[in-house]
Amino acid sequence: MIYAVTIIFGVTFAVLHTLAEAFSLYWLYDWLDMPMHILGGIVLMFMFASLRQMSPALKHLPIYASGIGFAGALIAWEIFGIMRYGGLKPDFWSDTLADLVCGITGIVTGYMLVRTITEFMKLTKRQDENR
Repeated sequence: MIYAVTIIFGVTFAVLHTLAEAFSLYWLYDWLDMPMHILGGIVLMFMFASLRQMSPALKHLPIYASGIGFAGALIAWEIFGIMRYGGLKPDFWSDTLADLVCGITGIVTGYMLVRTITEFMKLTKRQDENR
């Protein structure tokens, strides 16, 4: 179930981002950047949950380690943006702060969704075993 949702969110994000880049929608609609960062955070959490289910080594990873990893990924993404666009934009600090807040919001939302789906799957499995 988590894998299917990961694929759905991942493909949706990839298609939306590709269209936004191809048609310069990020520059036409300033507000589009924020929901894309939120969706990106959700996709990250679902990818992490999928990897955790596939890898026994990741199941024992402390939660703070994944938080540090996600923070590093967000910061690396912003550095990539600086390098890609050739330097700092005039609104760099406010834009970066908004991006990080939206990314963290997406990660928290993704965590809650993953947790809800995982608990629902456990409950459904227990009910099936009791029949």
